[in-house]
Amino acid sequence: MRCLCLVLFVNVVFALNSTNEDEAPQSIFDYYSMPALSELDDYDLCLRDPEAVYCIVDMEIMEDETPLYQYIKNFSSLSYKNYMHTKLHRGVCGSKHCGLNMTHANASESTAMALKDCFNASIHQGYGLQLESLSVRYCKTQGDYTPPDTLDYVIGVLLLALLGVNAACSAYYFLWPSEKGEGNRYMLAFTIQKNWKALKYGGSAEGGLFKCFQSLRFYTMVMILGLHSMIFIGYGYTANPEFIEQSYDDFFKALLFNARVIVQIFFVMGGFLMAYKMLVYAETHPFTLKTVPMALINRWVRLIPAVLVVMGLAMTWVPHLGSGPMWDAVVKRERDMCRSNWWQLVILMPNLFPFEHLCLPQAWYLGTDTQLFLITLVMMLIIWRWPRSGVPVLSVVMVISLLIPFLQSYFMDLLPIRVSIFPESIRNIFGYNDTFYHAYVSAQGNWTGYHLGVLTAYFYHRAQTEKWNLAESRLYRLLTLISVPIALGTVLMGWDLHHRIASTFEAAVFNALNQNFFALAMCVFIVGCFYRCIKVYVSATEWGPLQPLGRLSYCAMLLHATILRTYGGQMRRSFYATDYTAIMLFAGIVCTTYLCALPLHLFVEAPACQLQKILLGPKRRPRKEQEDNNANHVKPGISTVSVSTVSTHI
Repeated sequence: MRCLCLVLFVNVVFALNSTNEDEAPQSIFDYYSMPALSELDDYDLCLRDPEAVYCIVDMEIMEDETPLYQYIKNFSSLSYKNYMHTKLHRGVCGSKHCGLNMTHANASESTAMALKDCFNASIHQGYGLQLESLSVRYCKTQGDYTPPDTLDYVIGVLLLALLGVNAACSAYYFLWPSEKGEGNRYMLAFTIQKNWKALKYGGSAEGGLFKCFQSLRFYTMVMILGLHSMIFIGYGYTANPEFIEQSYDDFFKALLFNARVIVQIFFVMGGFLMAYKMLVYAETHPFTLKTVPMALINRWVRLIPAVLVVMGLAMTWVPHLGSGPMWDAVVKRERDMCRSNWWQLVILMPNLFPFEHLCLPQAWYLGTDTQLFLITLVMMLIIWRWPRSGVPVLSVVMVISLLIPFLQSYFMDLLPIRVSIFPESIRNIFGYNDTFYHAYVSAQGNWTGYHLGVLTAYFYHRAQTEKWNLAESRLYRLLTLISVPIALGTVLMGWDLHHRIASTFEAAVFNALNQNFFALAMCVFIVGCFYRCIKVYVSATEWGPLQPLGRLSYCAMLLHATILRTYGGQMRRSFYATDYTAIMLFAGIVCTTYLCALPLHLFVEAPACQLQKILLGPKRRPRKEQEDNNANHVKPGISTVSVSTVSTHI
């Protein structure tokens, strides 16, 4: 019996030892056993030497059967939340560490071969791995300098002339003020004092019915800046990329990665204002086929001046504002894209072209919104021509707008939109990402949210016409109350999609419904604010200081990506990300963006808005007639506002 027990004991020991030996190759590795994903040598310290060469390179590790490579491969296979750690990125002082000299500064094939041999030796020595390939983006030397060219000077002169016109008109009306706003309307359009007052109080639309829209624009823009700050950390040379990878497991950070649904607020408001303005316009004006091109021209004149100024700066003088190891990759790259593809923005159709080649990629929204504006304008023209077709047309469009994203996702095998913001896609600035291109920035992907805004305008216009008082409806007050929790719930939808592979059908359903549930909740919320159903919501959306910030949001949208690029491009060392540094980055970007948006609004956007009204708006009526007309349209318990004035800010 003792012998039997001894034999069993020995067998158990051998079995345990055997199991431990089999698992040893995997258990001895952890995250920090892998080569660093990205590193930057000190840029300024390197280029203190006149003969120094600093290069930005991308490398790929050669596949082999070593335990470490298999660990890296398995870790990288979770691509929804992890980087491809087989692809390494370095900013290296080549003259110091790899023996480069000035002959290698042109980033030629010989430069790549010399750097590959250098990194092969260091990686093999440290990790027992070898490189499959190495590509050199560019190399920098102390003497690198790009002088201003003809286009730089032309754009500079035009911008100085614009500033001069603003200064001259402002000085004229400061020295010889006009009474009660009378005077040369063209000069008044460029008067800073008048535009500042309009920024604070909304011009002729002080307060009013659509006051909540300005706050919603500000809240939306702040959330977008939060998402883009995380994307900045994910794209840059971050010393601890695990901060991004672990963010997908963190409840609050994961919310930011699905914060893209809040863009639907812009589409809902755009659809609402477009439809409501046309409904009011058609009451006193003929709504014919000629209205379509005139509305498009009106929109183009309103939007394009600020776009041209930001694009002009990005392609000329912004690249001269600094330097850094990543300056060419992010700032000068934008200059090159804008010089090549400026026309895509001028026609307001940037979302139709590959995202990785866009000038001001953040302006994709303008293209999407313009296309939906045109589709809806034609739809409303049909309804106006044949009034009985209203309900069928609106219903059919609603079904089609839901069906297209579903079928597109299903047959193209797209990822859930939430998952499209994964680490490696962030590093590639969403280039070659079919889900991002077809489901996120496309018109068909956002059609439902815009159309829900249109339906809300029809509903509200009928409520005004028939004098419904929804504030007294317990049902609608309840719907308004739960609209915010439902909207937050849609942001949480798909919480687990970064940890598993969704089926094609599941991804199609998610892409068709997720952001549209959010849009529907916001439609209910907006009408509830109009009727002041829930005091807490009304206070949060009508707080005075948020009104001017909301009016700055269009300029903030155009500027913020360029500000992030310049900040990232001038960083000399790798960025170490923590919750605190991420919050400080976010706060700094928000403040800087809105500070830069202020002069752009006062000198460009506001004058363009005033000129649009002068050139394309209705003829100015006598003050007495206008006051009488406003008095005749007042609804009980509801403030009034000029729809055209508000719509120009969307």
